[in-house]
Amino acid sequence: MPPIKCSRHGSSTITATVCGHLTNNKGPSLGFVENSSDPEDKQGWCYACELVFSQEQDKTPRFERFTQFAVVCSKCYDEIKTHHDIDAAASPFTH
Repeated sequence: MPPIKCSRHGSSTITATVCGHLTNNKGPSLGFVENSSDPEDKQGWCYACELVFSQEQDKTPRFERFTQFAVVCSKCYDEIKTHHDIDAAASPFTH
Protein backbone atom coordinates (compact mmCIF):
# COMPACT_ATOMS: atom_id res chain seq x y z
CA MET A 1 0.00 0.00 0.00
CA PRO A 2 1.39 3.46 -0.83
CA PRO A 3 2.14 5.89 2.01
CA ILE A 4 -0.68 8.01 3.37
CA LYS A 5 -0.50 11.59 4.56
CA CYS A 6 -1.97 11.87 8.04
CA SER A 7 -2.97 15.39 9.06
CA ARG A 8 -1.91 14.65 12.65
CA HIS A 9 1.14 12.39 12.28
CA GLY A 10 2.57 13.15 8.82
CA SER A 11 3.46 10.63 6.13
CA SER A 12 3.28 6.95 7.02
CA THR A 13 3.86 3.72 5.13
CA ILE A 14 2.36 1.71 7.97
CA THR A 15 -1.40 1.91 7.66
CA ALA A 16 -4.39 0.36 9.34
CA THR A 17 -8.09 -0.08 8.68
CA VAL A 18 -10.89 0.78 11.11
CA CYS A 19 -14.62 1.28 10.81
CA GLY A 20 -15.89 4.79 10.23
CA HIS A 21 -17.79 4.72 13.52
CA LEU A 22 -14.48 4.65 15.41
CA THR A 23 -12.86 7.41 13.37
CA ASN A 24 -15.83 9.76 13.73
CA ASN A 25 -16.54 9.26 17.44
CA LYS A 26 -14.49 11.12 20.05
CA GLY A 27 -17.13 10.61 22.76
CA PRO A 28 -17.94 7.50 24.78
CA SER A 29 -16.22 4.25 23.84
CA LEU A 30 -17.92 2.20 21.13
CA GLY A 31 -15.89 -0.90 21.96
CA PHE A 32 -13.00 -2.18 19.87
CA VAL A 33 -12.68 -5.56 18.18
CA GLU A 34 -9.25 -6.27 16.74
CA ASN A 35 -9.64 -8.47 13.69
CA SER A 36 -6.15 -9.85 13.24
CA SER A 37 -3.67 -11.51 15.56
CA ASP A 38 -0.83 -10.37 13.27
CA PRO A 39 0.67 -7.18 14.76
CA GLU A 40 1.60 -6.01 11.24
CA ASP A 41 -2.02 -6.30 10.03
CA LYS A 42 -3.84 -3.64 12.02
CA GLN A 43 -7.58 -3.72 11.53
CA GLY A 44 -10.48 -3.20 13.88
CA TRP A 45 -14.11 -2.27 14.21
CA CYS A 46 -16.63 -1.32 16.88
CA TYR A 47 -19.09 -3.58 18.70
CA ALA A 48 -21.94 -2.55 16.38
CA CYS A 49 -19.89 -3.68 13.38
CA GLU A 50 -19.08 -6.94 15.19
CA LEU A 51 -22.82 -7.52 15.66
CA VAL A 52 -23.50 -7.00 11.93
CA PHE A 53 -20.53 -9.23 11.06
CA SER A 54 -21.96 -11.94 13.35
CA GLN A 55 -25.36 -11.63 11.66
CA GLU A 56 -23.88 -11.75 8.17
CA GLN A 57 -21.23 -14.42 8.97
CA ASP A 58 -18.83 -12.72 6.53
CA LYS A 59 -17.72 -9.38 5.09
CA THR A 60 -20.80 -9.06 2.90
CA PRO A 61 -21.84 -5.94 0.94
CA ARG A 62 -24.27 -5.07 3.78
CA PHE A 63 -21.45 -5.35 6.32
CA GLU A 64 -19.11 -3.23 4.17
CA ARG A 65 -21.75 -0.51 3.77
CA PHE A 66 -22.39 -0.51 7.50
CA THR A 67 -18.73 -0.36 8.56
CA GLN A 68 -17.67 2.49 6.27
CA PHE A 69 -14.02 1.40 6.56
CA ALA A 70 -11.34 4.08 6.70
CA VAL A 71 -7.57 3.80 6.22
CA VAL A 72 -5.60 5.52 8.97
CA CYS A 73 -1.94 5.72 9.96
CA SER A 74 -0.71 3.26 12.56
CA LYS A 75 -0.42 5.98 15.23
CA CYS A 76 -4.06 7.01 14.69
CA TYR A 77 -5.02 3.33 14.89
CA ASP A 78 -3.28 2.98 18.25
CA GLU A 79 -5.02 6.13 19.56
CA ILE A 80 -8.42 4.94 18.30
CA LYS A 81 -7.89 1.51 19.86
CA THR A 82 -6.90 3.03 23.20
CA HIS A 83 -9.93 5.35 23.22
CA HIS A 84 -12.50 2.72 22.25
CA ASP A 85 -11.10 -0.43 23.86
CA ILE A 86 -13.27 -1.70 26.69
CA ASP A 87 -11.98 -4.16 29.27
CA ALA A 88 -12.24 -7.59 27.64
CA ALA A 89 -14.09 -8.95 30.66
CA ALA A 90 -16.92 -6.51 29.98
CA SER A 91 -17.12 -7.32 26.26
CA PRO A 92 -20.26 -9.14 25.12
CA PHE A 93 -18.13 -10.84 22.42
CA THR A 94 -15.60 -12.61 24.66
CA HIS A 95 -17.99 -15.05 26.32
